[in-house]
Amino acid sequence: MKAMKKLMAMLMMAGMVFAFPACGGDDDDEKIQDPSEIGGIVDQAGSWSESGDKMTYTHSYGAAGYTYQEKWVFIMKNGVCTAAETQITCPSDMIAELTYQEYLNDPEEGVTVSRNGKVITVKYTDTYIGMDKETIKMMFDMMYGGGDM
Repeated sequence: MKAMKKLMAMLMMAGMVFAFPACGGDDDDEKIQDPSEIGGIVDQAGSWSESGDKMTYTHSYGAAGYTYQEKWVFIMKNGVCTAAETQITCPSDMIAELTYQEYLNDPEEGVTVSRNGKVITVKYTDTYIGMDKETIKMMFDMMYGGGDM
């Protein structure tokens, strides 16, 4: 019985090896430098603002011919983040639904996601919590190329 199970397992593994097609081709020569040529992210702009214990980074960008806006809100206490969320405003309800489904299909630990029309809200329970203001700003400057304050 054990020999039969081993034989079946080996046959299944061999079948899986031959079932996957080989990937081929070398497209290193076809690199595109301009993201607008492939519908990549273009026209990035961002800025910081502060009011009391709230720090906000607003970031807008164009991608695939559409304009998106992200609004990151950080609640700070004694210079340390205690709550964080992102509101992503999509150009249409359809794109918002597709984006929302992507979040649901590939869930991130420490994140809750909701949708209201074109706006997707991502609340963070781990990421950014406990970080100081300067570290958050440095991270965003690195990710998005800086912002005005």
